[in-house]
Amino acid sequence: MNKLLCKTLVAVAFLCTTQLFAQQKVSTRLPWSVRMVESEMIRCPQSWQLDFQKALKWDYCHGLELQAVLDVYDRYGDKRLFDYALAYADTMINNDGSIKTYKLEEYNIDRLNSGKFLFRIYDQTKEEKYNKAIDLLRSQIDTHPRNADGGFWHKKIYPNQMWLDGLYMGEPFYAEYAYRHNRVQDYADIINQFILVAKHTYDAKNGLYRHACDVSRKERWADKTTGQSQHSWGRAMGWYAMAFVDALDFIPKHEAKRDSMLAIFHNLAKQIKRIQDEKTGLWYQVLDRSGDEGNYLESSCSTMFVYALFKAVRKGYLDRSYLDVAIKGYKGILNNFIEVDENGVVSITRACAVAGLGGKNYRMGDYNYYINETIRSNDPKAVGPFIFASLEWERLQQVERVLQQKQVSQTRYKDTLVVARNGTGDYRTLTEAMEGIRAFMDYKVTVLIKNGTYKEKLVIPAWLQNVTFVGEDARKTIITYDDHANINRMGTFRTYTLKIEGNDLTFRNLTIENNAPQMGQAVALHTEGTRLAFIGCRILGNQDTVFTGAAGACLYFKDCYIEGTTDFIFGPSTALFEGCEIHSKRNSFVTAASTPQEIEVGYVFKNCKLTAAEGIDRVYLGRPWRPYAAVVFIGCELGKHITAAGWENWRNPANEATARYAEYGNTGEGASTSGRVKWAKQLTKKEAARYDDWSYIYKRCSDWKPVK
Repeated sequence: MNKLLCKTLVAVAFLCTTQLFAQQKVSTRLPWSVRMVESEMIRCPQSWQLDFQKALKWDYCHGLELQAVLDVYDRYGDKRLFDYALAYADTMINNDGSIKTYKLEEYNIDRLNSGKFLFRIYDQTKEEKYNKAIDLLRSQIDTHPRNADGGFWHKKIYPNQMWLDGLYMGEPFYAEYAYRHNRVQDYADIINQFILVAKHTYDAKNGLYRHACDVSRKERWADKTTGQSQHSWGRAMGWYAMAFVDALDFIPKHEAKRDSMLAIFHNLAKQIKRIQDEKTGLWYQVLDRSGDEGNYLESSCSTMFVYALFKAVRKGYLDRSYLDVAIKGYKGILNNFIEVDENGVVSITRACAVAGLGGKNYRMGDYNYYINETIRSNDPKAVGPFIFASLEWERLQQVERVLQQKQVSQTRYKDTLVVARNGTGDYRTLTEAMEGIRAFMDYKVTVLIKNGTYKEKLVIPAWLQNVTFVGEDARKTIITYDDHANINRMGTFRTYTLKIEGNDLTFRNLTIENNAPQMGQAVALHTEGTRLAFIGCRILGNQDTVFTGAAGACLYFKDCYIEGTTDFIFGPSTALFEGCEIHSKRNSFVTAASTPQEIEVGYVFKNCKLTAAEGIDRVYLGRPWRPYAAVVFIGCELGKHITAAGWENWRNPANEATARYAEYGNTGEGASTSGRVKWAKQLTKKEAARYDDWSYIYKRCSDWKPVK
């Protein structure tokens, strides 16, 4: 198809769809995030039309808005929203992974931003072309031009220049790619970009950050001593603020210099708070000239600041005093920038269309330049952050509603939160529920999880305690994910579906599943907390299904079904499995304990039933991951798939002198002790009776007795 015909068809599609959707309405009863997305879909029926486009373009504004659209989809579940984002990806990405209008050799860091939403498109579609496109964008980073200190140039056509904008365009994508591909070596470079741009743009006179810096000091707009541009532009600092909170999602807490990155963000937040307009709660176009003649309150920087502050408080990067700043700012946005027409269509006004430095129509970056750039409504740089900020606001409102229920209601619902995938509960996802629970740590909380499939890589945070998670039906309430160790060298310990860092938690009637194919280690349940109980749960996986990751932690499994292939119950914790079915899917090993030498009790299986898939006939009870592994089976029914030897030394005879393996009173075709390895022990009745005493099993948790 020739270019002229292609452009003609695009133009026709634009006109037809614009007319078709012109009369659509938006319900005023919907949350603001949904209302804005619905309004944008009316204004731009085809997602490639975002940012006022009349031709196809791979652009950061599309990535910004479609990331926001997917966030709304994740929260509220309307598949039309996912399809809207998918349509842009499908239109722009060719089957070989190449991207229409994208040219790597331009080395434009803006072009990386749209890679972020592709991660999520690939996750749900598994179409390889999207993965190839992500890799293509990531390859730009390997050869992107840099300054001598390692800082990325903003574009090839802007040599030696670092712009605050570029941190948002490149670093969250770079960080997420590093996280997903276990490229731990990249984190130092990512953090360094934040530090370098702060070093080059920081204005010691007012604590703000200038728009950009030319480290060569050759540009006409650059200060001849510092290389800095003349002013602190609101949106540039907004991009920078959002870059911090989004990149930090993927940078490990232990990473060197992460604290330095947070220190810079703390100063940034301090200045945002300081220069907030007292009357409206908003921020000016030129921040270092706030309130001056000709300056104006601008919507894109205001929405960016509000989003960054909301998220930073939620994530614990800032104290709660900044929540007041964010709330005041959000209300200021609604009062000053948001307009709603007779059809309920929402617009956000007073956004600077664009501002830059240098270029063909040379921009000096002086005060008059910034205040005289075009101002327009529904610019994506305001729309996207407004959606992000609204989602944070809506999370906050959910917490407040539940708090009000606690105060005014005497029913069970005052201490019960409901998670329902169909939107009928307090939360749609367990991840959202984690945020709401923080308000309830002064008493016990029950999280009732309605039937549904919750595809989430879920972390129960360390601050969580005294919470019971109850599924509606163990077979129909499913928490699932599909990471495995062979995904780009992810490694075993990042593959979990559910990771529990909190203490004193109970889980009932749930399926916890890692449904990755049998391609290597894939953890379903990873425990780091202590005093954790699992009652009537189904824990499904293949190799390494259950990782009890903390030495000395106390765990209890009652009437659970646990399946796997190799070493599918492993780790250093103390765990009692009572009345459970342990199902082997392959000829291999059930346990791989790594009990520390100083801890007497490791894994205890009492009155359990060991079963196997058809054709499985050579399964060992365990092998020692570490020399002093401690495992006992008491009163269990062992199927014929259990080998006569029972135990294996992990190809290391030295383990036979240290491993603590024992049995007592087991039944079934695999229970005969006549062929057991000589270094495993058969307990006496008196020795076995010790395991009836919970205080003996849980010496390190003497005050804990989980409810059965």
